[in-house]
Amino acid sequence: MFPDLRSFLDKLEQEGQLVHYTDEVLPEPDIRAILRAAADLGPSGPAVMFHRIRGYGDRKLVAGVHGSWANHALMLGMPKTATLKDQFYELDRRWDATEGELRWVDKAPCQEVVLDGGFNLLELLPLFRVNQNDGGFYLSKASVVSKDPDDPESLDKENVGIYRIQVLDADTLAMQGLPFHDIAIHIRKAEERNEPLPVAVCLGVPPMLSFVSSTPLEYAQSEYKYCAALDGAPLDLVKATDGYLDVPATAEYVLEGELQPRVRVPEGPFGEFPGSYSGARLQVVIKVKRVTHRRDPIFENLYLGRPWTEIDTLMALNT
Repeated sequence: MFPDLRSFLDKLEQEGQLVHYTDEVLPEPDIRAILRAAADLGPSGPAVMFHRIRGYGDRKLVAGVHGSWANHALMLGMPKTATLKDQFYELDRRWDATEGELRWVDKAPCQEVVLDGGFNLLELLPLFRVNQNDGGFYLSKASVVSKDPDDPESLDKENVGIYRIQVLDADTLAMQGLPFHDIAIHIRKAEERNEPLPVAVCLGVPPMLSFVSSTPLEYAQSEYKYCAALDGAPLDLVKATDGYLDVPATAEYVLEGELQPRVRVPEGPFGEFPGSYSGARLQVVIKVKRVTHRRDPIFENLYLGRPWTEIDTLMALNT
């Protein structure tokens, strides 16, 4: 129903579920304070679009896209007043639908601009600490794409999952991929070969894809196919610029890189969904080789902390 983030933001706007914050804000502490306030508005709280962030010019940031049950209902094509019970049964009705249709396109919005080196993620993205005592800047709503090194032609084993990612420097990320995550299987197989694992970190994807990326599907169940089935509409994909991974064609940003085999660096601490901090741990490292993005891209991130926040509504019914 919503082929990209922008079409869903248009719907939120029409329904009074998107607040445009046009005053200049500081990355810290203004952004997280405003997002906390939006979360505290409860089941009908809005998403928030920031238009002027000091130090980042006219780069836009949106958060809270799935941050309330009203927004969640709109993603499902239901009235924003739909009860949680009604949303549950609607999701259950769609869950056993036949596999959704996938389409590959040659020219994709996510590749309107290609940065082949010479970029600095700390300057390119309007980053902020999600919570005050985080160990750094986090991509908290990134859909990470990877393939099974033993079966790279299998679309069902190509994983799309949301994992917490810390931006370490201009082109380096640390990612938490825990043993029970599907990507951990890909990491293990690549490290057994002592080979890098190609990954694509996708930001600002269609809202149903964010929903499915946070869903605990089985290993050989395709997030892309489930997204199309639940949405009731084809999902457009495009090959990453190296021709290997499949990425959502309408993503706002795609960070193409490689997970370095057998390399670990400290990552964290991070403010988690129960409202407490997790500690620092040794995590895998991604070197970003190339960035593609839409013209006038929108950086989407997620605020999480003491419940309820967006992570709760994003993961509640699907889990």
